[in-house]
Amino acid sequence: MIKRKQEDLRYKIDYAKKVLVYKNLHQDCWSIRQNGLVKAHSDGSPVYLYETHNKVNHEGRQKVLRDKKKNVHAFIVGYLTEPHSCYQSIEDRDLTIELTYNPYKYRSFVNAETEKPKYFASVVKLLSNKILATDF
Repeated sequence: MIKRKQEDLRYKIDYAKKVLVYKNLHQDCWSIRQNGLVKAHSDGSPVYLYETHNKVNHEGRQKVLRDKKKNVHAFIVGYLTEPHSCYQSIEDRDLTIELTYNPYKYRSFVNAETEKPKYFASVVKLLSNKILATDF
């Protein structure tokens, strides 16, 4: 992960508090927000979160549908964690699914295969082009 303004303590991530992560379409990365401030951007390496829930701001989604212009309104909320061997292999777990969100098709994040809503996950691995979720 690349932190913004590393010398500025406002940009230090508190790992004991939840973060909101969203896909930054302008920079093609994941942006990590905490306390209303974007504190870091992914550098292409996976981002790991645990005890997550998915949040879609429905007013923001309605604005996308109305204006046909994307805005930041969908997040994965959870605790940021450093890569650990038990998380790195979540693709191999039977309970791992790929999540997707498209404001024009869905009201929430969904299982990419079944299109059923998925609101919570034990661990989420954010790759540059996909979201993997698992429940241990």
